[in-house]
Amino acid sequence: MKKKQVVYSNLQAQRLRRLDIGELHQSKANDADVLVSFTSIPSRFADVDLVVRSVLSQSVAPARLVLWLNDRHVDSLPPSLTAMLGPKFEIRYTPLDSCHCKLVPSLQAFPDQTIVTCDDDLMYRRNWLRTLLDTHRAAPRAVIAHIARMPAVDEQGRVKPYESWPKQKQRGVSGHQLVQMGYGGVLYPPGSLHADVGNAALFMALTPRADDLWFKFMAWLAGTPVMTAGEKIRRPREIVGSGAIRLKSINVNQDFNRRQWLDLCEHYGVDVIRLLAQA
Repeated sequence: MKKKQVVYSNLQAQRLRRLDIGELHQSKANDADVLVSFTSIPSRFADVDLVVRSVLSQSVAPARLVLWLNDRHVDSLPPSLTAMLGPKFEIRYTPLDSCHCKLVPSLQAFPDQTIVTCDDDLMYRRNWLRTLLDTHRAAPRAVIAHIARMPAVDEQGRVKPYESWPKQKQRGVSGHQLVQMGYGGVLYPPGSLHADVGNAALFMALTPRADDLWFKFMAWLAGTPVMTAGEKIRRPREIVGSGAIRLKSINVNQDFNRRQWLDLCEHYGVDVIRLLAQA
């Protein structure tokens, strides 16, 4: 993180921590009937309250925010996080212990609920949730993402490294070939993912570190397109000190995402060229 980014991140963190917790939990007339779901790891627990504060202080706030943690963390939470508990924010526990925890347990606990996922190392902009919901109302069956990529192949039809997959910069674009990127925030309508989505043995075998790719394939198998949010907003701010452990170092820098994508294609018998040709 650059020095200027550190300054702005610290300023936003200070602003968020000045917000009254009781007021954040108060119901408002424009609260959305949507669940925001995420997970975290111990090295980030001390600052996860910033994520909670940024989500609950949205211009359109969710009715509920749920943090899913592995069972072993029941007694290891800092006061800064437990102080945030209230009507709108709860912590639940699961035997799962992977990045897929951001969504899978919520799908199982709230099968009829529209669910939005977020990451545990980012402070989200005030209109982050409203923008997803506005696009959802226009396309209620699509998975909505602020940021998406499209797999790329070379002249021989081989999948290129993940880092070279182009981002879809156009707003309000829908397609089965788009891959939602979780860190920007993703909205999943009820019933939008294939029944295999909760198969832990399968997703740990095929995509142990790539929940985005797993959820993308589950959408594709269910016939659900991915759509970019109709309005561009500023990227969320990274929380200072949260980047010490990142899946990017393995998935992107070591090109593990491509290997996991190919494993998915092989398991489900998917022709990448055919997938990319789908509108």
